Amino acid sequence: MRESSGSTNIEKTLLKVVKVFKLFDIPHYVCGGFAVQEHGYPRFTVDVDIIVPDVAFAIEKLSLNGFRENPGSKMTVMDRETKVEVDLLPGGKKVDPGPLTLPMPVRVSDEPQLLTLEKLISAKLSTYMGRGIERSQDLADVVALVQANQLPRDFAVDPQVAVEFHRIWDGLYRN
Repeated sequence: MRESSGSTNIEKTLLKVVKVFKLFDIPHYVCGGFAVQEHGYPRFTVDVDIIVPDVAFAIEKLSLNGFRENPGSKMTVMDRETKVEVDLLPGGKKVDPGPLTLPMPVRVSDEPQLLTLEKLISAKLSTYMGRGIERSQDLADVVALVQANQLPRDFAVDPQVAVEFHRIWDGLYRN
């Protein structure tokens, strides 16, 4: 998928980020479009979304190691080589008006740590519930992930988004 869409630089950038995070003991979770791809729905994405415990600290360390801060954003850096943006999200905090906070990463690794499918779907549903049509891609991702992974109706999403998950599941499978 990444080769055919010309987005191999996204993976290259992610691996560079993870290397810096390992060097400075920064735990992380990969979320967003890249995680959606890795969980079975091959869709296009142009950036990398990563949850970290301390966004400012992560930006500081990335800025010293091949990335530059984006003017006007306190949560985004760009890979100087690939020109791919990296959106950093604060673990344990709400970034949208949805019901959930972002999970707090705890594991440092030299490999990308993907958000589990349960947490990814829960986070996407929370964002969609909080911001509505403006976040329709999150809804589309959830629908596609349910179908691609043949998820059951009782899939272990967060209880705060379970009603919305059931509504989506019922729409797909109970005609």
